[in-house]
Amino acid sequence: MSTILIEPNPFFLVWSPTGETPPSFKHQSRQSAVNEAERLARLHRGQKFFVLASTDSRVVDDMLRTTFTLKPDDIPF
Repeated sequence: MSTILIEPNPFFLVWSPTGETPPSFKHQSRQSAVNEAERLARLHRGQKFFVLASTDSRVVDDMLRTTFTLKPDDIPF
């Protein structure tokens, strides 16, 4: 069974499938992203801009980290 949590800080991106650069700015509100999509649509007539919302995230953290230390007189070469 999966757990559904409310993201404390969701963010929004503006993306165009024909854009030359990927989205880089994370908007903190949907309205801010909508405003930016409208601004970009006016600048780039004919291009479609989507407002994307963060809905899910995944993290796998099962790495075992081991650090080995050498004694000062144990030079490895």
